[in-house]
Amino acid sequence: MASTVSDDNSDNEYWGVEAGEPLPIVWQDLLPEGALDEYFRQQEEFYERLEMRLQANASRLSDVTAGTEIEEGSDLDYMPQFGTFDTVDDIDGTLIRIPGYVVPFTFETDDRYTEFLFVPSQGACIHTPPPPPNQVIYVRAEEAARVEDIWAPYYLEGVISIERNENDLGNAAYTVDLSSLDLFPVPR
Repeated sequence: MASTVSDDNSDNEYWGVEAGEPLPIVWQDLLPEGALDEYFRQQEEFYERLEMRLQANASRLSDVTAGTEIEEGSDLDYMPQFGTFDTVDDIDGTLIRIPGYVVPFTFETDDRYTEFLFVPSQGACIHTPPPPPNQVIYVRAEEAARVEDIWAPYYLEGVISIERNENDLGNAAYTVDLSSLDLFPVPR
C-alpha cells in the first residue's frame, strides 16, 4: 500500500494522492502479512481430508484414482471459502479506488443494485470457490448502482471499513460505502 505522509499529522494522506481523492489500491493491499500462507495451509488441509474421505468410500484399491469425480449434490460436493477475516487495519476509513468485478445477490431486471459483493476475479462465487473473506468487499449504496455487465471489470470507489458480512455467496471482511462504480477502461 502507499506510504503515509506526515506533513500535517494527518493519518489519511498518501504520497501522490491529493486530499479528497481516492487512494488507488490493488487487492493485495487488503491482505495482512501471512494471509496467503494461511489460505494455502487451509486449502491443503481441505484437499487432504477430501482425499481421505474418497479413499474411505472406496471398496478396492483400484477404485481410488486421482481426479475421481464427485457426484453433484453428494456430501462431498462442497467447497469451503478458504482464508480468514484478518484485515489491514491502516486502511479502515480510507476513500479507495480498486478494480474488480461485481457479484450481485439477486438478478434484478433493471440491473440496479444497492448491495453486492466486489471481488478480484471474474465470476468468483461459491462454485469456484470464492476468494478469501479479506479479498471480498461487501458494497452498499444509498442510490442503486447500475451494473450493465457482471462479466465486465469495474472501478469501485468509496470509503472502506473493516466490517464483516457473512452470506451464501461469499463472506466479506471489508465493507465499502459506494461513491461510484465505473466500467474499467478495456482497450479494444
